[in-house]
Amino acid sequence: MISSSLLISCSNGTGTEQVGSTKEKQKDKVISLQKEIKQAKEYIRDKEYSKVSDLSTKVYNQNEKVNKDQYEEFKVLDSIASVFGSNLSYVKSSNISDIPVNYKGEFKAQLNREREALKESLINDLAKKDFKTNNYTYTKAYQPEYYLSLYFTSMKNYNMEEYTYAYDIIKKIPNTYKGKYAEDIEITKAQIKRKSDEVTDEWDAQEKQEKIQNTDPQIGMTKEEVINDTRWGKPNDVNRTITKYGVEEQWVYNVYGYLYFEDDKVTAIQE
Repeated sequence: MISSSLLISCSNGTGTEQVGSTKEKQKDKVISLQKEIKQAKEYIRDKEYSKVSDLSTKVYNQNEKVNKDQYEEFKVLDSIASVFGSNLSYVKSSNISDIPVNYKGEFKAQLNREREALKESLINDLAKKDFKTNNYTYTKAYQPEYYLSLYFTSMKNYNMEEYTYAYDIIKKIPNTYKGKYAEDIEITKAQIKRKSDEVTDEWDAQEKQEKIQNTDPQIGMTKEEVINDTRWGKPNDVNRTITKYGVEEQWVYNVYGYLYFEDDKVTAIQE
């Protein structure tokens, strides 16, 4: 009986250790995406671009630990499929921007053709001043398209009279830029800045006016501050009294009341 118990105990201990070891291995296992990468490439070759998008849903929802390099490779293929499969300029440009500029993979030649065609579309839209038909979104890594797209987007907002936002965009183009439309960009930047400054001045004036409308005179204010910075403004009448101590003034307001000044400062308020 003793030997049987020892045998059972040893057997149970060994089994528990094996189960724990297996769980640890499963936890640390890196999931390969080689199959998905191969499938994505086949879909792109066959021009079944939407199927890559369907495949990406599965990959991006992986809860397991996936191979990092393979994951990045798949993301590039997903972006390539989006570029090839869409007719929308903003989809093409944004997905091109997600692909490394130095991409040297299987689809490099076709991708370069897509990039050049999209660049020509952007240049043509700028030449025609067509800021409604398309939209272009590039990252800074892609130049000169990035600067041209900033110019394009700035003009789109300028035409919608969004002057401040238009200037925030176009000022990202450095003054050292010497590429296509460089002279036009320099002139336009100054033009948009003037409009933006006008809008800012209007906002500041409106904000100041709103502040004035909510401000009453305070003890210690000067005459200038009362007139310019409070809703009471200029008085309807002024009564001046000269004493041996100086000049005292009573400002009369038909609507608000009376202000009393000594040495140019408000000393009393009567409402």
